[in-house]
Amino acid sequence: MEHKETNFVRDESSGSVREESTVVNDTGVAPVREASIVKSSTPARRAMEVIYLVFGIIDGLLLIRLFLKLLGANPHAGFASFTYGVTDFFLAPFRGLLPTYVSGQSVFELSLVFAILIYSLIALALVRLVAITLSRNVTVSQQSRSEGFKPHTD
Repeated sequence: MEHKETNFVRDESSGSVREESTVVNDTGVAPVREASIVKSSTPARRAMEVIYLVFGIIDGLLLIRLFLKLLGANPHAGFASFTYGVTDFFLAPFRGLLPTYVSGQSVFELSLVFAILIYSLIALALVRLVAITLSRNVTVSQQSRSEGFKPHTD
């Protein structure tokens, strides 16, 4: 007889949380236990995900602003007004750095493209810094097999 058990295990010393999937085989005299780690998460990985999320939102809003300006959107419309208001803060350090091209109602802000590139590079640099300072050498995938399994007690 074979059945599968799934447990979430937290390592207090490293702060990592992992999901363990275990298959127990009762094939005769002694039960056989096979275990494998399915997923592992560390504080460093969570920090990197948060950095990517924050800078992804910033870059996404800046891209929306770029397309609204290129398409000549009405700046008094609710969505465009909101987007311009939020992104003005992130665009402030780059304003006037590079030329802006106007053709009819369409506006191409070269500073906006530069800002998107710089924010992406900052995100990559922060993620690498977190990876270097907080990451530990952790086994992500492990399989074991034991004969004559005895139940584990905490």
